[in-house]
Amino acid sequence: MDIKYLIDYFAHASVKFTDVFTKRMEPGEEDTGRTTAPGKCGLVIPLAGSAIFSFKGTPYVMEPGMIVHAGSQMPIEVKVTSHKGWEYAVIHYSLPTEESALFPLAEQHFSINTGFNTQIINIVQQIIESYSLPGSMAIFKSKTLFLNLLENILIAAKMKVLDSASKWMEQALEYIHENYAEQILVSNISKEFGIERRRFAYLFEQHTGMNPSTYITEYRIRRAKDLLEYAEIPIAEIAECVGYVDCFYFSRVFKKCTGLSPSAYRKIKMEEANYV
Repeated sequence: MDIKYLIDYFAHASVKFTDVFTKRMEPGEEDTGRTTAPGKCGLVIPLAGSAIFSFKGTPYVMEPGMIVHAGSQMPIEVKVTSHKGWEYAVIHYSLPTEESALFPLAEQHFSINTGFNTQIINIVQQIIESYSLPGSMAIFKSKTLFLNLLENILIAAKMKVLDSASKWMEQALEYIHENYAEQILVSNISKEFGIERRRFAYLFEQHTGMNPSTYITEYRIRRAKDLLEYAEIPIAEIAECVGYVDCFYFSRVFKKCTGLSPSAYRKIKMEEANYV
């Protein structure tokens, strides 16, 4: 699940906390022949142990740090894989019927990798405690804690994505630095790392602060500046050295980035060198 879509979903859908329950299962125990609650969506949050949790035949290997979202009335199967048993909580929420068509994520099952996070487990425990108490104040607190839980899940999941992507993005930067003189395309780089193009662009921008195309251009212009300042070779040759087969196009890009033409930039640098 793309964390951006998940954030957009919870930001705009009118989600409402409904209830929470917990369950403990013994080692080797299995639970079959059931479905998720009707009219509700749920977040299955592991508290201890591990299990294979299947929704509509799709298995998820679950342990603390891996949350699964499920829609209503989905066939489920659970098989405990931990030798110490398995304990989990299900946080149910709902959204208005008229919004169901607007937010298809509500009726889908998917995993959310947050990594082991004690804050998330603590909030779940608080929701369980609050929901068990009588009175309107307890209900209000449960609703507030639910939103707090969603915030912590989304932050943890986003950080997990960025941490996991850091190595890929550093390798992508290295690839650009080594191949900037070639006719490289963003789609080719994303294929090189096996990442869908739009997702690659999103992760790259999160990592560097600029989109891949802008980064490639900026890097080429930096290398062109070095060559203009320190190498006595024609501008057309410099253009080819930094990946531009069209010298006139290179000049336009250079001027757009620096405010100067390549020849004007070289002249200024030569004057500065002579002055020093």
